[in-house]
Amino acid sequence: MKRKWMVLLCALSLLAAAGCQKEADYQTVTPEVGTIENRVEDTGTVAWRDPTSVIPVVSGKVVSCAFEEGDAVTAGQTLYVIDSGDLEDQITQARLSLKTAQAGAAQSEAACADLTVYASASGTVTAVYCHVGDYIGAGTAVAQIQDSANLTLTVPFAPADAASLVPGAAAVITFPNQSGTVTGAVERIYDTPTALSGGREGVYVELSFQNPGTLTDAATATAAVGAAACMEAGAVCYATQQSIYAAQSGQVLTLDLETGSAVTQGQAVLTLKNDALTNAAVNAGLSVETARTNLEQLEAKRSDYTIAAPIDGTILTRSVKAGDFASAAAPMATLAPAHALCVNAEIDEIYIDRIWPGQEACVQFADDSGVERTYAAQVRRVDENGVTSGGVTDYTVELVLEDTSRLKAGMNVSVSIVTQRKEGCLRLPSEAVSGSTVQVLRDGQAVSVSVTTGITGGGYTEITAGLTGDDAVILP
Repeated sequence: MKRKWMVLLCALSLLAAAGCQKEADYQTVTPEVGTIENRVEDTGTVAWRDPTSVIPVVSGKVVSCAFEEGDAVTAGQTLYVIDSGDLEDQITQARLSLKTAQAGAAQSEAACADLTVYASASGTVTAVYCHVGDYIGAGTAVAQIQDSANLTLTVPFAPADAASLVPGAAAVITFPNQSGTVTGAVERIYDTPTALSGGREGVYVELSFQNPGTLTDAATATAAVGAAACMEAGAVCYATQQSIYAAQSGQVLTLDLETGSAVTQGQAVLTLKNDALTNAAVNAGLSVETARTNLEQLEAKRSDYTIAAPIDGTILTRSVKAGDFASAAAPMATLAPAHALCVNAEIDEIYIDRIWPGQEACVQFADDSGVERTYAAQVRRVDENGVTSGGVTDYTVELVLEDTSRLKAGMNVSVSIVTQRKEGCLRLPSEAVSGSTVQVLRDGQAVSVSVTTGITGGGYTEITAGLTGDDAVILP
């Protein structure tokens, strides 16, 4: 009996030892709280983002090109100068056209100004020759005026006496048929002597004086200036006795004249209507504006012949140099904005629906020393149209970089785009999860446990139900 118990105890010991050995053979992990990221990884190429073309709006020979490929330029910097000789010829002609139009407009304006008739002297209206509504022609006398208050007398003096006279000198005027004298003044001394009757020679002197109230232009008088007396009598004349003439033809619109009324020099006395003249003035004014606008537009085109950099950036290509012919609308060069390097990655169609602008990413490349350099990036744009090759369609995804140091256009880099991230979740290594089942070590035995999973990424799978942080999950 004792022997039987001994055998049983040995068997139990062997079984226990065998169980312990099996448990020790398992590699287990416990679920942990952490972050899971889902990423799409591929390769990409460093490129310039949004290159800008330098495009002229005019054609012509390039006379200057002040840059080379690879140069850094600033906005507004002159890149090309195109020959503008033809334009300058057009500007010269436009200036002449403007001057011609301005001269024509000035003539039309002067003609229209003549539609208003002004009194050429002060005096009294003695006759009016037209009425409102009449049609009169250019050169027609419209009224007669005279100034009977101011009189003149022109008489000859001996040349020697005339030589001693000066304008403004006081004169005494005597009327043969009347008593008394009138004081006047020397107004003008003629330049040359005049032959008089009896073989005499004299110099005429014009005197001015006020009408004492009874004289007319039929009176005669003599004069003396100091000790010098005139050689013979002369006729008294009104200071003003003339007609007012219309300089243009037309219909009388207004007439501010009547017989016996007084007018002053420069007073508007009549206006005419002449539609042909006024319309011509309007058209001449329009011609001036058209010519001026044409000139201004041509002068504004001068700037088109100097091609400047539209932005700060780096010259990528130069297709036109000095001496070449530039064509309007044909690119002459391309440049990329300063600090505008990006990375373009061609992403497979099966992943593209997980990528959109704004997602975080990183870019990596190994330098010549083998050091792996990592750059933070962000998805900027996803092309709507893909490129199909070999039955697979790829879509270009553009990444912008926070730092571009040591990067050059054309470099090949690795791209990793974060498409989903979840923090603070219960996770297991993905290798420990098979579908919706995990193997858990319980009481030394592997037990299949059903779990509910969430996102997967970075080698981890989220466990949303079925496990606790104390479970020992068997790794395969």
